[in-house]
Amino acid sequence: MTQRRADLSAKLTAIFPAPRAIVWEIGCGHGHFLERYAAKFPLRLCLGVDLASERITRALRKSERGKLLNCHFIRADALDFLHALPKGVTLQEIWVLFPDPWPKKRHHKNRILQPDFFAALAAYAPAEARLYFRTDSIDYFQAVQALLPSLKTWEIPKAEEPWPLEHETVFQARAESYQSLILVRTSHPAKSAEITAPAVPPPEDSRLPA
Repeated sequence: MTQRRADLSAKLTAIFPAPRAIVWEIGCGHGHFLERYAAKFPLRLCLGVDLASERITRALRKSERGKLLNCHFIRADALDFLHALPKGVTLQEIWVLFPDPWPKKRHHKNRILQPDFFAALAAYAPAEARLYFRTDSIDYFQAVQALLPSLKTWEIPKAEEPWPLEHETVFQARAESYQSLILVRTSHPAKSAEITAPAVPPPEDSRLPA
């Protein structure tokens, strides 16, 4: 794990040579959403991660064809990515679109949006940063909602906010229905971001990062 994060840190330092606020998509798939986002907001630096090499290859082709210098993709586990971020790089927006719902109850622990992960995100996100979550699993959505009262570092915005960019992703097109949630980073201090037992990355043919 130490070597993996060190290698990833070197790659990220090349992308982010100086402190910078970024837009981060977890489970970017083939890059459909983030490519569109980067084109709409050319002054925002965007980076997507996914565990499947084939997805990242296709996503990179999209950004190259579109000449999107503000859009990057890299194969990485979400926790490894956080711990490898260069000093001074912060998460201004975090996107989690249609992550693997791990529908079986005994597998719920594998879902990425857990209390420890919210705490890890908070350590890299300044006050007023946004997290955008969308899922076609009502069970997953309700589970995240149930977590909110216990979270001091994330909350629902006090005023209703529009979804910044509507773009029908592959999973969204397949979904009969879906739910969306916007969270804002509070000013509450973050605890240590270190998670002692990060999940082992699933096989590359899994739906999206856990």
